[in-house]
Amino acid sequence: MRSLSSSLSIGFSKHGAPESSLALQRTLLSSQRDAVTVRFRLSPVNPADINQIQGTYPILPKLQANLLQNDPETPFAICGNEGVAEIVSVGENVDTAGKDWIKVGSRVVMKSAGAGTWSQYAVMNPSNLVPMNNSGVSDLAAATIMVNPCTAYRMLRDFEDLKPGDTVIQNGANSAVGQAVIQIAKSRNLKTINIIRGTTATTTPRNSTTKSSTPPPPRPDLDALRSRLTALGADMVVTEEEIRTDRSIQQHLKSSSTIKLGLNCVGGKSAASIARWLQPSASLVTYGGMSKQPVEIPTSLLIFKDLKVKGFWMTRWNELAASKAELEVEREAMIRELCRLSAAGLLATPDCEIVDVDGDGAECLEIVKRAVDVAMRGGSGKKQVFRFLD
Repeated sequence: MRSLSSSLSIGFSKHGAPESSLALQRTLLSSQRDAVTVRFRLSPVNPADINQIQGTYPILPKLQANLLQNDPETPFAICGNEGVAEIVSVGENVDTAGKDWIKVGSRVVMKSAGAGTWSQYAVMNPSNLVPMNNSGVSDLAAATIMVNPCTAYRMLRDFEDLKPGDTVIQNGANSAVGQAVIQIAKSRNLKTINIIRGTTATTTPRNSTTKSSTPPPPRPDLDALRSRLTALGADMVVTEEEIRTDRSIQQHLKSSSTIKLGLNCVGGKSAASIARWLQPSASLVTYGGMSKQPVEIPTSLLIFKDLKVKGFWMTRWNELAASKAELEVEREAMIRELCRLSAAGLLATPDCEIVDVDGDGAECLEIVKRAVDVAMRGGSGKKQVFRFLD
């Protein structure tokens, strides 16, 4: 392979709206004898990536000087937390003892956030990589396995001792995590009650002080979405509106004695809708807040049901795993299980749109910005995934 000194990368020099902050630049690659060089095959766009560009995420990529090939004085940070890559060179001082996967041609994924995956190439410490050597797992599945499926997996294991036949209730069930929850739960013979939005999302002007009296229109793809989630293994799919007003659905939920875990990524009143149907001493776990509203839990549920209200952040779990040997073993077991499910067709690859990045011109930058905008709006229903071309 030819010697590499630079890479095409997507990043920013200052935090802000992606439309104005994102740049497509040539970045320098350091030469390190104790590191490996990888070439990224696919690099997804996740909400956390966008929040990092905006500067609103708890962990931010470091702005570095002397990184830009043509402008060494301007600091720059490379975006991207998730992706699948191939090792293209191994430094002469890299310790490969007991790690036969550290070799040219091996496929790897990133162990933790902040790796800078929106790039053609990167120089990385092997300790920050996880081998992805299951040939039955596609590149697209590998590129999207470390964030959403891992989040779903951990929440189903770490908060309640769920047994076959137990039930999980969740909102945002059509999200990437929600779909992974459905499939992983199905593989463990757990039942799922899945709440989705039944109306079209509307946007209220930021400076508006009045609420519109016109109800939002019905969601046009509702029946298709129900069918898709059911095909993934969902036992019950209901809308936010139905769970609040449909007496037959409420009676069914009231009669269930196995709803031991609630998963919330919406917040606001939707979280209360989940908490209402949990069994005594059950857990309500919040991992997102799409409504941008505080989690609302009635006091009576906390007192009389003794609910456990907790939060989960996959990045924090990964940080703990890096410092605790028993969690590192658990991480390896988690990846093996998720790969097994993927290879067996029991964990579907998200619906994705591949966005080719070919050159550093203005036209290509607009393609990048358009993909990030689609990811921000969520209108296409497809995860945006960058593919850098040589």
